[in-house]
Amino acid sequence: MSFELVMPRAGLTMVEGTIAAWTAAEGQQVKKGDVIMEFENEKNTIEFNCTHDGILHITAQEGDTVAVGAPIGIVAESEAEYAALCGGAAPAVAPAPEAAPVVEEPAVPAAPAAPIAQSTGGRVRATGLAKKIAKQKGVDLCAVKGTGPNGRIIAQDVQEYLEEQKNAPAVPAAAAVPDDVVTEIQMTGIRKAIAKNMFNSLQEMAQCTAAVEVDVTELLDYRQKLVANQEYLGCKVTVNDLLAMATVKMLQKHPTANATFDGKTLYVHSAVNLSVAVAAEVGLMVPVVKNAERMSLVELHNAMSDVALRARDQKLKGGEQGGGTFTISNVGMFPIDWSTPIINPPQVAILGFGRAVKKPVVVGDDIKVRSMMHVFLTFDHRVFDGLEVGRILSDMQKLLENPELITV
Repeated sequence: MSFELVMPRAGLTMVEGTIAAWTAAEGQQVKKGDVIMEFENEKNTIEFNCTHDGILHITAQEGDTVAVGAPIGIVAESEAEYAALCGGAAPAVAPAPEAAPVVEEPAVPAAPAAPIAQSTGGRVRATGLAKKIAKQKGVDLCAVKGTGPNGRIIAQDVQEYLEEQKNAPAVPAAAAVPDDVVTEIQMTGIRKAIAKNMFNSLQEMAQCTAAVEVDVTELLDYRQKLVANQEYLGCKVTVNDLLAMATVKMLQKHPTANATFDGKTLYVHSAVNLSVAVAAEVGLMVPVVKNAERMSLVELHNAMSDVALRARDQKLKGGEQGGGTFTISNVGMFPIDWSTPIINPPQVAILGFGRAVKKPVVVGDDIKVRSMMHVFLTFDHRVFDGLEVGRILSDMQKLLENPELITV
């Protein structure tokens, strides 16, 4: 008896996963509990543990996006069963235990045999061993005639194709390469989820952005004083820490901004669960610092540093990107003065910070060089009007231009 492996459900909202890498090879002897594959959902890269002892036969390849509950491989109990799988046969397979509801695909009638392997969704149908040999030998499976069931390519087909190519006449020199070389990059895993969420956010909300330019000269000086006392504080406070702390103070005064909206009802939260946008190689991550209103500046620094580091390493725990009530996005490390950030639904607003730039500013009747920064608020106009937005930005300006108020 062989055992089927299926794409697991990692999180209540997961409907599909993308196979990032097989850490066990085709035909390898595996044991129950071994990590044999890594897959991506919309938030993280997750390890897949084998569910049975036996010989691994891979049916879904690296880069494939597979529905939750759909097959990704088979574990054969014996060499004979494995050989049958590689030859295109279909031995009895015990269904995998369901860790979550399985997405059922409609039955597809068998296609008649064809001289070239049938493909589904742009993929050539071939056994795992056939694909492995083709990859090692640099063979394009689209050119191989499949003799397995329904035109499926088996290992023997690839070997025969290689023999034929040895006796084929020499191929004329290829034409000159065109100037434009197009590289296709498929949106998968986290980046695919980000694209979908950002599109839906703009489609479902009446988003509008307002901005104010703030004099942060005193804020930067205050931060230098804290840095000079980092040994006493136990950490090196950053500008982002002060911006986050100021945001928490503002939200306590404007609770309707610390809220979520389902299109009918506004839910105002007493806890400030601060979502912090973190740029990572896999895409934008937004971990959440829970109960930020209870934290001191040092505690907030430690909490944000922890989740940001683990977000970049894709080591966030379950639930650490959910439950946020308000988001901040600091692009000040780039040459960006201001932008229009997109709201993270079901939240109702997001606050952004641009870079600090020295420029001549009128102070009283004199012109002085000051460090100026744009603060921009994107808000759901179904929830806020201009009056509340003006008050929010006014209070942010007061806090940032008088930084001693941030920590009281």
